[in-house]
Amino acid sequence: MLGKIFGKKRYNVQEIERKAKEHVPEKVKKPKRPKFERACNFAREKLNLKASKGMREKLRKSILMIDLDITPDGVFSLTVLTLLVLLVAIIPFFILMGGINLLLPFLPFIGAYFIYTYPGYLAAVTKIRAADETVKVILYMVIYLRFNPHLEGALSFAAEHCRGPIGKDFREFLWGIQSGQYLTVNQAISTKMEKWLIWDKEFVESMNLLLSMTRIGDEEVRKRTLTKALSYILTSTYEKMKEYTRNLRSPITIIHSMGITFPLMGLVMFPMISIFLHDQFNPLYLVIGYTVILPSILYFYLKRTISKRPGAFTAPDISEHPDVPPEGKYRLKLFSKKILVPVLIIALIVMFYSSIPGLAHFFSLASNYITFKQDSDTFSENWKEFLSNQYKPDVLFKLTFYSLSIIWGIALGTIVYCLGMSQQRLKIRNEIKEIENEFQIALFNLADVLSSGIPIETALEEVSIKYKRSKMDDSPMYKFFIDMLRNMKNMGMTFERAVFDRNYGAIIRFPSKLVQDIMKIIVSASRKSSVILSVATRSISDFLSKTKNIESLLKQMLEEISSSLKLQAVFIAPFICAIVASIGTFIVELLQKVAEYLASIEESFNMGGTFIHGGTVKFGETLGLINIEQVMPPTFFQLVIGIYMIEIVIILSYFLNGIRNGFDKTTRNVLIGKTLLTSLLLYSILLIISLYLTKGLFPMFEGGI
Repeated sequence: MLGKIFGKKRYNVQEIERKAKEHVPEKVKKPKRPKFERACNFAREKLNLKASKGMREKLRKSILMIDLDITPDGVFSLTVLTLLVLLVAIIPFFILMGGINLLLPFLPFIGAYFIYTYPGYLAAVTKIRAADETVKVILYMVIYLRFNPHLEGALSFAAEHCRGPIGKDFREFLWGIQSGQYLTVNQAISTKMEKWLIWDKEFVESMNLLLSMTRIGDEEVRKRTLTKALSYILTSTYEKMKEYTRNLRSPITIIHSMGITFPLMGLVMFPMISIFLHDQFNPLYLVIGYTVILPSILYFYLKRTISKRPGAFTAPDISEHPDVPPEGKYRLKLFSKKILVPVLIIALIVMFYSSIPGLAHFFSLASNYITFKQDSDTFSENWKEFLSNQYKPDVLFKLTFYSLSIIWGIALGTIVYCLGMSQQRLKIRNEIKEIENEFQIALFNLADVLSSGIPIETALEEVSIKYKRSKMDDSPMYKFFIDMLRNMKNMGMTFERAVFDRNYGAIIRFPSKLVQDIMKIIVSASRKSSVILSVATRSISDFLSKTKNIESLLKQMLEEISSSLKLQAVFIAPFICAIVASIGTFIVELLQKVAEYLASIEESFNMGGTFIHGGTVKFGETLGLINIEQVMPPTFFQLVIGIYMIEIVIILSYFLNGIRNGFDKTTRNVLIGKTLLTSLLLYSILLIISLYLTKGLFPMFEGGI
């Protein structure tokens, strides 16, 4: 038998499952197994390869955490199968496209590595989400057990209101207890202990403390045990985050040096490399390296760093808020009507129309290249003259706006998508977060008034007067108390109905899962006496206060790291990229001017250099003027740097949000959108100013000549 939460209403697993089935369509009740699971099982059936002992043990731990019906042999078989399939697939490209032969052989190994490490990645993500949930699970169980000494009821209460990996485990073994699969709670929990130990050892210790409650009869000892269980999980969370913060300094240094500074310094040298070493260096390597390979390496490195982040606190649950738009939609209010706009389509439209000038320019560039290429005898001379003209300062300054249009198009499309997906959700999330932050203080005030033994209605009135006297009548909690009081006075409702009535309940305006769950316990306590209600309210307030204090300490601890990453994303990355984009083109312009200057000297004085074996070479040719056709067009060079800047800013924002909020998509999307907009503005302004300044230097050179 599961315990009661309040009144005669039972919160057991059957009820949870029944409620879930009422709202789930038939096609969702029996979902297809994940593609990765099906692929592993297919490969195991076809190849049936055996993993080594060490590999099997490593994969077994990962598989244990991700809840997939696969085996280490299946993962190893899929890894080998992927390698073989990709090796066969690249053979035609390897033969026909000799220009990128150096990159193709690595693709099968990259694909195989991805398959082999995928269970480990899923396990790391699951571990973080489970660790984020540990505090919430222990908090719910402690709150329940403080007033209802029924362990099964506490587990059921936590299972009903926690939707992460641990909540799922709770629902599974509670179902096993109800169906007779397990005889006792301890037997059911023991089936999950191995997994939980891998996730979070401190969570298991706190759970053991709560399990010992069944053997404690003294009320004071029970109270101390509950407090100790919550304090233990909170303290361990703080200590683990402190160690993680210390270990973050090395990744941040690597990001700054290997992800921003050194690669962009290499880009500065690229124009000279492409002029003097064009026979040994293909510009296509630069494009692929800077827009695909380098960002991918940086992304996977940072993702692995985030996967080591200890659990902290889960984001507020906004699923029950009436104004939450569906996934992928933006709720637009137009003439008192609410319209759901598809975000992805709008983002693609913005991206396309913003990029039209740049697309037209690059289409013209490709057209000229094809036209010149048709006449192989004059191609080199014509293309060289065409590029030389594009690198002239006046022409380059105007052409830069074409490359910027594509960079702006890509960035604006990304910004519209990210903000459109999550801006409205973030607003709701922040509102709920504010309510939950004030809820703890509101409970303390209510408990203080209730301690005198007055009825709940009178207590609500006194607390409301306190808020008004303190000029806090704009607080969400003041409105919450006023709504309950109005329902009880004007409509004659009971305290329970005043809170939970479907049409007029005060909770309707405060769709926070935490507030709803705690109000259920408070309503239950109110049926007994004002004294018990006061004790319940004060105890819950104390528990919430402990979690809030630890959360504040964690935010302070991460502030320095967050500020450093934000500075890199908002200022350092766009600043260096803009300088590199202008200096790279400036070097080519300068080489042309110097070569022209030396050529004029040679022509005036008939100068030349003579080699030991009698050959003669002109200085202008030595400087590479004759090889300018090997340099990529300036707008294309700027486009590569601009795309790299966008990718770096997105990756840094992803990393910053991962440190702050884990895998919270809402805060991640908004952070990417806002950071990218700021970075894009700074990059564009600095690039234009830099090109304008370098443009003003060339009349000085010409005057000197």
